[in-house]
Amino acid sequence: MNVKLRPLSSKDAPYMLEWMTDPEITRFFRFDASDVTEASCREYIENASKQDNAVHFAIADENDEYLGTISLKDIDTENRCAEYAISTRKKAHGTGAAAQATEQILRYAFETLGLDRVYLNVLAENGRANAFYRKAGFRFVREEPDALELRGEPKTLNWYEIMSSDKKEQSNTESREIAVSVAVITYNLQKYLPKLLDSILEQKTTFRYEIVVDDDCSPDDSREILREYDKRYPGVFVLSFRNENVKASKNLHGVMRQCRGKYIALLEGDDWWDDPEKLQYQYDFMEKHPEYIGMYCNSWVETSLTEEIHYPRRNITEPMVFTFKDFRKPHFFDRMPNSTDTAFFRNFYATAPAEEVDVFWKAHPMVADQTLALILYGKGPVYVDPRIVSHHRSITDKNANNYQALYAREDHRVSDAYMYACHEEYIEKVLHRRCGLFYKVRGDIFAQTFWSAKKNHSASEKAKAKEIWNQRRKKWPLVWWTFVWGCGTIKRKVFQSNNK
Repeated sequence: MNVKLRPLSSKDAPYMLEWMTDPEITRFFRFDASDVTEASCREYIENASKQDNAVHFAIADENDEYLGTISLKDIDTENRCAEYAISTRKKAHGTGAAAQATEQILRYAFETLGLDRVYLNVLAENGRANAFYRKAGFRFVREEPDALELRGEPKTLNWYEIMSSDKKEQSNTESREIAVSVAVITYNLQKYLPKLLDSILEQKTTFRYEIVVDDDCSPDDSREILREYDKRYPGVFVLSFRNENVKASKNLHGVMRQCRGKYIALLEGDDWWDDPEKLQYQYDFMEKHPEYIGMYCNSWVETSLTEEIHYPRRNITEPMVFTFKDFRKPHFFDRMPNSTDTAFFRNFYATAPAEEVDVFWKAHPMVADQTLALILYGKGPVYVDPRIVSHHRSITDKNANNYQALYAREDHRVSDAYMYACHEEYIEKVLHRRCGLFYKVRGDIFAQTFWSAKKNHSASEKAKAKEIWNQRRKKWPLVWWTFVWGCGTIKRKVFQSNNK
């Protein structure tokens, strides 16, 4: 069973009442639960979020069904400590749900709230609870005899605590348990960010996943939105905020370097998933097919800000397989598996040598999808599934300030040519393979710019052609494809004159 923490909801009241009126569970309670009703549970849920020095979360399964409540109480920001508490339904017993929930709330306590110590006390006679706390990493501190009277009898309390330093020592073990890291980048997309985050949190999985987000110094409220989600869903998010804008490629590179999961899934700030089984579907496939380094699915391409206007990214009904051979094809769509919002691949990235992955951000500051495909193809074939799982926004509104709109407003021939020059070097020097027809991609950009400069006597076009020319020492592909362009122009003119 995989669980997540989320805010308590009124729909949880019947399930909460179930464990609060179960005598096997409440026999160790220090209050009388005999008069608890569903209405009083709803009242507790309503007031839970209003407490200044406490946080209470629902423990929910993959279907979002309530399994119990976990809390941090008496939060003391001055002394950097809080009291831990947990109660679960019988349905959750023996499933590992309480252990997962405890890991998540401790991460929230230490990383989000910045606490140093989390403590608890429990009746000494509650053997099951004492064993659980020890297993969860809490250290026994002391025994307090006759600490309270319960139903007319004196009771002994055992006190436990866990320090932030203790939790750091366990971090390597925890990272191995994360199956999928969802890598997210944001920049100036507060309008779309909640929909993106909700589409991840709605995923139904049998495994644990993390959401790793880096905001690229957004001038809007993106950071506040991320902080609010981190508070509402503890133990799920890994947040970082840049002090200066580094552009999309370097930002995503940094995020993937932080990913701890066995697999990485990508989702950029204005896209979203609409298949709640997307992660589970891709995870199951990759577990069964070790021959693939990664997989993509199909997606809807959204072209409107104000209404739903979309079309499938690929018109396919059967799976496809892409290899390095496909990357050498001159046409963009023949090289690319699909949009990155559907990408799901084995996590080699976090620990890969710099020479294997730095091309991802060095090739182009804003465009990384082709570079990612090249890096993947260098490690193995990529499977493309026809199942549509996401929506990819292709919004280039002239007044927008998102990455894509900014890119669309630029003349990017020089930067694109440089990206392809980096790809050529990566193919030759890192993968030790031949570029073949891939030389045509950069050659066409140079040829277009060169002949434009000649035709229009444009100084700016001449400067761009010169910049492209100097990007690599290997000049013959540029010369050859410029010659081919020139021959094609002559042929067209001859054909037009013969048909007059």
